[in-house]
Amino acid sequence: MRLMIDERYERMPWDELDAVVFDVGDVLLHYSPEAELEHFFPGDREKHERLMRKIIRTPYWNMLDRGSLTLEEAIAAMTGRDADLAGDIRTVMENFFCFNTVVEEGVRALYACRAHGKRTFVLSNYQDKAFDRVQMQYDFFDLFEAKIVSAKVGMIKPNPEIYAYVTETYGLEPSRTLFIDDTPANIEGAMHMGWQGFCLNRPGKLSGFFGEEA
Repeated sequence: MRLMIDERYERMPWDELDAVVFDVGDVLLHYSPEAELEHFFPGDREKHERLMRKIIRTPYWNMLDRGSLTLEEAIAAMTGRDADLAGDIRTVMENFFCFNTVVEEGVRALYACRAHGKRTFVLSNYQDKAFDRVQMQYDFFDLFEAKIVSAKVGMIKPNPEIYAYVTETYGLEPSRTLFIDDTPANIEGAMHMGWQGFCLNRPGKLSGFFGEEA
């Protein structure tokens, strides 16, 4: 059984790695659908719950991430028979991910990787246009050699094909590639393909592993 990198090392083993691949949600930018809904509809808990059911907790959300639905198709499908929510669903979907805040330890880790001469990549399940918007908001996205976004490549984590695509397209050595993600299934998928894995599942964990550099 393979162990995650922080189960084998107390601190980041720089000499053992050539590349570090970062997820976006809750690694570089906080992901909180609830906070976004609160921004759009302050204090309306009933509407928040209805929209969570109509937007986030549907197959259409993952289909957008995969790039198999357009935004207009997704809005229509999410609305369905609930015509009274049509305007609210459109408001959310056309502006979602506009209110992210930075995960400071994740961005510090990115700068540390660059300072150590490591190749850096984004690998994220993200909607096409939403990612285009969010990467324009933050300069640190310019530090990545490439940004592999599920909706743009038509593949999604944790399916093996997306890790194989990144490995082959960018000439990575799997055993010398570290993937940082907040979702255990995505880490498992990467490790199955031979990558190293680090699961950022609690605040401060990445800072602790990187030491003073993050």
